[in-house]
Amino acid sequence: MPREPSDEPAQALWDALVHDRVAAAEAVLDDASLLHIPGRSGLAGQYQGGEAILGLLGWMAELTDGTFQFSRSSVITANDRAIVVQGRTIAARDGKQLDTDGVLVLSLGDGKVREIWMYHQNQGDVDRFWTV
Repeated sequence: MPREPSDEPAQALWDALVHDRVAAAEAVLDDASLLHIPGRSGLAGQYQGGEAILGLLGWMAELTDGTFQFSRSSVITANDRAIVVQGRTIAARDGKQLDTDGVLVLSLGDGKVREIWMYHQNQGDVDRFWTV
């Protein structure tokens, strides 16, 4: 009988991101983890491995002087997918403000986060904010 997947990796990653706990995020990411960032900004693309993913998030925090933050409303798990209803992403940078709703979709496996797809309410606003 197939085992129901656990939402623990998704919950752990999200809690780590919301509370800036790098070690907790590292525990559910590995070299095979893959993050997909949509859009046309300099951040768009794919990031493979926990080090690259956490490095990107650290760089985003640095670019925003630490104002970059997530708020979360829930994690829903079905089969091998977890949908993190993000709530909001908020940041300030170079006189620009970002305040947008978004959703993360995660693929889970073997107690790890395998892939992350990020979707924003208004991709144009996100692209303008992150454009250098």
